[in-house]
Amino acid sequence: MSRSTPPPAAERSRRPPLGAQFRRLLGAVGAGNLGDGIAVVALPWYATTLTDDPFLVALVGAATRLPWLLFALVAGVVGDRVDRRRLMVAAGGAKALLLAALTAVAALGAGSIPLLVAMALLVGACEVFFDNTAQSVVPTVVRRSQLERANGLVQVVERVLNKFLGAPLAGMLLAVSTAWAFGAQAALILLAVVCLLSMRGNFRPGTDGEPRPPIRTMLAEGLVWLWLHPVLRPLAIVSGLSNMAAAMMGAVLVLFAQDVLKVGAQGYGLLMTVTAAGAVVGALVVPSFSGRVHPSTAMAVILAVLGATALLVGALHSIPVFVACYFLTGFVATWWNITLISLIQRLTPDRMRSRIFSAHRTLSWGLLSVGMGLGGALATALEGPLGREWALASPFLSAGLIGLALAAAPALVLTPRVIDPALADAEAETESGTEAGTRSRAENEPGGGSGAGTGEN
Repeated sequence: MSRSTPPPAAERSRRPPLGAQFRRLLGAVGAGNLGDGIAVVALPWYATTLTDDPFLVALVGAATRLPWLLFALVAGVVGDRVDRRRLMVAAGGAKALLLAALTAVAALGAGSIPLLVAMALLVGACEVFFDNTAQSVVPTVVRRSQLERANGLVQVVERVLNKFLGAPLAGMLLAVSTAWAFGAQAALILLAVVCLLSMRGNFRPGTDGEPRPPIRTMLAEGLVWLWLHPVLRPLAIVSGLSNMAAAMMGAVLVLFAQDVLKVGAQGYGLLMTVTAAGAVVGALVVPSFSGRVHPSTAMAVILAVLGATALLVGALHSIPVFVACYFLTGFVATWWNITLISLIQRLTPDRMRSRIFSAHRTLSWGLLSVGMGLGGALATALEGPLGREWALASPFLSAGLIGLALAAAPALVLTPRVIDPALADAEAETESGTEAGTRSRAENEPGGGSGAGTGEN
């Protein structure tokens, strides 16, 4: 190897650090996700202590997801109008108060299903404002060239704390009492707020000095901007259809494990950790190569792998095949998240970033409930003519075909000829905005300002 070409280890060692600001943001995201991981187990468990009606228990679970449809667009508009760090602090503080109240309710034995549903909706609304805004803050605390690495670390923290540590910690806390589980969540979100308060700088979205339009105008502007964008509109549609396919499988997954793979409760729990393990490995590995793979190529490969693994699981009905395929699914799903989030962050102006993330999530996540309904309806309709085993496999086979069909999208509408000019335009706009912001601060703050919240990179 020539002296002019440093070894890969040397290249990695010279990569600029992500900085203290990002570490504080990551700490807030981590604490919040550990609390959310506890909630995934603790909330339905508490519901089962109040009722044995499956519908009512499911209603509590649905209430935790409904706020993403009800409040995501509003959260996006607010996130583009105010200081984003302060918005996360407010959302986290409100969530902590609600969880403290739920702790008191559980300790006093005063709970009820209507109260739990209302609490789930309110806590979920706070989560929407917190999580949606966090993705918009990342590009303000790291360089654009560091986005894949930063988003990869966020994925690692979310997966490990939410999926791996949250559930067993919830089990230990519930063994003491339900109140302990909710109290731990309240403490963790307060820790997240402390991390955010330690960040320094101005995290208000840039508007080039122009007054902000009314909320309704901003909401419409974000939706129209995404829908007319040559990359973001097809990306949202492809994401939505892929989510729908995944939800079709998720609707019958527990029955598929019980009646087709013949596993019990413990075996099912172990099978569910396989995807999380693949996701963690993906979050650790993907940032090392994702920057060298064009987004169009990455999306085509990911969608093809998702389609192929779904077909294999649906066709072969084998536990080893399921384990291998779901591990790979977790890996490429994380690759998709890192690619998609980084692409949206690069393509979207800072002044609109929260709205675009919320609009994308509303469009792409809106098909999750459709997929759940389709998967259940398909299995029910085919049980008579095909038998239970192949009826439960049919959502997997259908999802596989959808995934393979979607893999053609990057070759048709999300090509490099479409993505590259959009990235170039966004880069030019960012540089122009940075120069304008620098001139404005120099003119208006001759003594030096606090900067734009970039902190230490």
